[in-house]
Amino acid sequence: MKRRILVAMALCALSPSVLAASGYVKIISPLDGSVVNSADTLHVKYEAKFDHTGDHVHLYIDGQDHETLRNLTIRTTQDIYSDGKWSVVSREMDGRKAAPQLAPGNHKICIGVVDKAHNPTGLEKCVEVTAQ
Repeated sequence: MKRRILVAMALCALSPSVLAASGYVKIISPLDGSVVNSADTLHVKYEAKFDHTGDHVHLYIDGQDHETLRNLTIRTTQDIYSDGKWSVVSREMDGRKAAPQLAPGNHKICIGVVDKAHNPTGLEKCVEVTAQ
């Protein structure tokens, strides 16, 4: 009985529906823990590479709303043609985006990879900054 349970668990772990997206997200600036001037425009510089489960990235500030960062930031895309359509194998993106002006206080800035339906893939990077 224990062997059957272990085999079932192993098969579930290998199921494509539970495999996490592969790749990475980096926030190059601002650095985690940095102090920024609330009167200045904050530029978020980022880099991302992800597999076919992702389509584009979102910018989140304090978990609120998002801004889609898509076409202008794609550096390379590797596609395959199969069954009459093109499918993304991997995509690399980088860019610099002006964020809304931050009120004084602590803020969390995140870049997350999402699919075409804007569902998170699990690839995300966040930094915390203090605006003064």
